[in-house]
Amino acid sequence: MLNLYTMNKIISTLLISLIIVSTFTTYINAQTAEEEAKSLIPEVSLDYPTEATPNQEIKVTVKVKNTVNDVMWDTLAYIDEDSMTKETKAAFQVIEGKKLFPVRMDPEQDASVILTVKVTAKALSGEYLLPVVVATGIGGCREGCEPSLLTVFSTIKIKRNDPLISLEFDKYQIDIEQGICEVELVVPYLPNVPFRITNIHNTESAYNLKMTVVQDTSAVRGIIDPPVNQAVLPPSGEITGSLYIRASYDAPIGNQLIRVKLVYSDKYGADYDMFREITATVKNVGKNYYDQGKLYYESCDYENATATFEQAREIYRDNNNILMVQEIEKLIKRIDANDKFMEGQNRFFAGDLKNATNFYSEAKKLYSEINDCQSVQLCEDAIKAANRPLGGILGGVSGSGGESVTTFSIHTLIEIALAAIVIILVLLLLREKPGRGTRKLNLKPPIRRPSQQPINRPSQEPIRPIKKEMPR
Repeated sequence: MLNLYTMNKIISTLLISLIIVSTFTTYINAQTAEEEAKSLIPEVSLDYPTEATPNQEIKVTVKVKNTVNDVMWDTLAYIDEDSMTKETKAAFQVIEGKKLFPVRMDPEQDASVILTVKVTAKALSGEYLLPVVVATGIGGCREGCEPSLLTVFSTIKIKRNDPLISLEFDKYQIDIEQGICEVELVVPYLPNVPFRITNIHNTESAYNLKMTVVQDTSAVRGIIDPPVNQAVLPPSGEITGSLYIRASYDAPIGNQLIRVKLVYSDKYGADYDMFREITATVKNVGKNYYDQGKLYYESCDYENATATFEQAREIYRDNNNILMVQEIEKLIKRIDANDKFMEGQNRFFAGDLKNATNFYSEAKKLYSEINDCQSVQLCEDAIKAANRPLGGILGGVSGSGGESVTTFSIHTLIEIALAAIVIILVLLLLREKPGRGTRKLNLKPPIRRPSQQPINRPSQEPIRPIKKEMPR
């Protein structure tokens, strides 16, 4: 009985010992396998600048030491572009991305190669991971080697200083009148929107600034004046100008979009652009008043013509259309000059020669302001006639400040004939339509009377500024 117990104890002890030995052996084998696996990876180190700026070339030195217990064959270092992020690809240009080490590297042997990348001009500020792969084969012979692959990362911080450019318009909507800006008209007579370009950076300049209109229409066009084409805009520098709006006679009523683009570059050569949009609202209120005023003028209804022209002038003035304001003011002055000249005529035939001369002088001044040379000459002739009394043919009436003459002579007949010629010329002049060239005054017979037939103008004919012929 005792022997059986002893045998069981011995057997149990042996089983426990076998389990312990088996477990220890398994641990030792695992450690050995792990050490062997580790020995398949060589030692790799990188040397590179950790900070860079755009356009800078970066040299990455890859050093490999054979720490495996065997020969390394055909070792290659390369930059793994396939594993780069989208931002990293945009930030770096690979110059030399692959280099071979010596064909054979024995244990404990080391070698280095240099890979080259360049920071692009458009690289944004920030930190980037540049992956470098070392691939080799390990084995006693080149034909039976075991592949090994190791990836290491270089962390490069990119710094850049960009100019800060702002583009601002005084307003982003402008009203313009249909059919007032002829093709031949140029700035600064067109409606416009001022703008300002500013470099708000304290240290960095902007380069090659250019501003263009990239969207408009054939009927509503945008013109930048003065043109923006500047080589350098220093820190805190400004460029000012205006976007002028030109509208054709058939410009559609409503909103038209004008889009402008500003491009520039920084010191690294990176290009930037920005866009702004201006809404031009085409209307025809001022043009309607202007056209109606012309109709009143041509029918000699000067009172209504003046009132209607003044309404049109205010609309054009609000829209900053200088040319049309000047054109309307000329027409209003012409009406005023015509009224004063006719009042002078009334005073002349009433014998009030002094006041007639005053009205003629006022009319002459207004005609001079609108450069109507023929009417100025006509006023001068009328003033001369008023300063030479016509005699008793006027009925012996003594005007205020004038002279009464009772003798009838050849000189009196000449004066009467001269006055008749002046009156005829005045009537012809006042019947002429505005905008037509005037004739040079000629007191010598024969006097040709121009056609009194009205000139038909097509309804769509543009209204052009009144032009006067120079005296020949």
